[in-house]
Amino acid sequence: ELVRCKPHHVLKLNGSFLGQDTHVLRYPVAIKAKSDRLHRPYLTIQAIMAAKKGSNNKKASTASNAKKTKADGGSDSKKQNNLTISSLLLLAVPGIILAAFISYGGSGGSTQASAEEMATAKTCAANDASCSEHSTAGRKLISPEAGSWTDGFYTAEAVSGSQPSTHALLYPNGGDGEPELVEFATEAEFLEFGRLYNDHGQIVQSPSHFVNGTALYRGPTRPGTHFQWPSVRVGYKRPVTGLVGGTGVQVELETLTEPGADGADPRVFYVHNFLSPDEAQAFVDFSTSDDNPYKMAPSTGGTHKAWNQGGSGATLKTRTSMNAFDVTTKLSFEIKKRAFRLLRMGAYRENMSDGIQILRYELGQAYGDHHDYFPRVQSDDHQWDPSKGGSNRFATVFLYLSDVEFGGQTAFPRSQKLTSEKSEELVRRLGEAPSKEQLKQLVQEAGLDENSWEDKLITKCYEQFAVPPRKGDAILFYSQTPDGDLDPASLHGACPVLKGTKWGANLWVWNACRYSQCQEDPLHPSEELPVELKAPFAGGV
Repeated sequence: ELVRCKPHHVLKLNGSFLGQDTHVLRYPVAIKAKSDRLHRPYLTIQAIMAAKKGSNNKKASTASNAKKTKADGGSDSKKQNNLTISSLLLLAVPGIILAAFISYGGSGGSTQASAEEMATAKTCAANDASCSEHSTAGRKLISPEAGSWTDGFYTAEAVSGSQPSTHALLYPNGGDGEPELVEFATEAEFLEFGRLYNDHGQIVQSPSHFVNGTALYRGPTRPGTHFQWPSVRVGYKRPVTGLVGGTGVQVELETLTEPGADGADPRVFYVHNFLSPDEAQAFVDFSTSDDNPYKMAPSTGGTHKAWNQGGSGATLKTRTSMNAFDVTTKLSFEIKKRAFRLLRMGAYRENMSDGIQILRYELGQAYGDHHDYFPRVQSDDHQWDPSKGGSNRFATVFLYLSDVEFGGQTAFPRSQKLTSEKSEELVRRLGEAPSKEQLKQLVQEAGLDENSWEDKLITKCYEQFAVPPRKGDAILFYSQTPDGDLDPASLHGACPVLKGTKWGANLWVWNACRYSQCQEDPLHPSEELPVELKAPFAGGV
């Protein structure tokens, strides 16, 4: 169907925005372009642009590359509308070219609708009789109150002016690998797929809450596994609905790496607007305060025991920073709850997080490559393997409490350096490396020996993927895969500070009760999870 772009449709072609009068061909399923992954939710027009007049009736062919799955009990009528996904749009006729995707209204959200459309959507979401096509067969939708724990966790409004969707692209939890094209004739069939999420980390309550061809993600499948944010693509930014940072500004999540099915890269995200300057300074001040029972001392590593359990003496030659812990202040609990909400955990549990570790790296100080998770054989008194029902560190939210002029990056040596081909804007924002001459001078001024472990780490910091600190922001990375295995790709290090002082803080969240905090059987931690956190989950809730 050839249509004109409406004012709230924003299309791109080779990086240029198209005007609202551009003719495009409405296409029913998502298209995978050569340089991008399958495009994502709220796709109302799949961008096939007529390059010249008279090409309206020409056709483009597609090649199927996705496995098709149908819920049990599907109707025969669906077979008549058999759909395929193309791995690349085949340009069968000159004059028809592939444009990119509908953008998310500039801020990572869905395309904006008119006031009339929005009013219709709200009416339908309320199960009004005039919108029976959006009914939920008597099932009451979850509508969390603003400010409540699950505010923003659920899709809330039906897509206006359309019938309930009948097919979607279904990715595994975390979005790695190829999708399945799944079909459902009824809401009951849709719910049989269990809990599903959209790109914004929201639980999709109804097939009326998305359009056909939307990318959805399976929820966690067994106790001890949890939702993981899909990468979508490097540079992809989305609001974390229902979550604001310390300044009252919307928290945004930006993809920094794209793991892929081979798991070669870690799953790393940049978290914008997480802390306020006052919150960052409060952690710095408390780290050296006499009121803090765990104030600044040489950093430890490799031990699973807390300082009050004898772990304070476990220092490492490859960790030269100082650190303190905050386990008592009101702020520390507020920030941990904020992190749980960022992770879309269905509840907050104190026994699933460590105390916040506050770090100070002075000139030349660093921490060599390491994992945040503990080895599977760390000790005999706890099951450390999450794939066997055990618990370990699941995710790290690293808080940047200061800016650093040179050095101090968080480096991921198993991931390639980010290039402009993936995200020119992101590369520019992460900053340019100093020249070889300037870097050599900075290393000498930091008092570091040539060929020392710190000097070798600096090479990785500028040749591999690394994130420079920016006060008030954070990074999120996962130490476990979506299937619940420990992820060796999460290897990372703290680059030597070459000018200034770096302040940061570690916030570790576990997949179940952490070491020494299980109430029943430490050899089966996942069994102790509360119902809100214990997968698998029913569809729509």
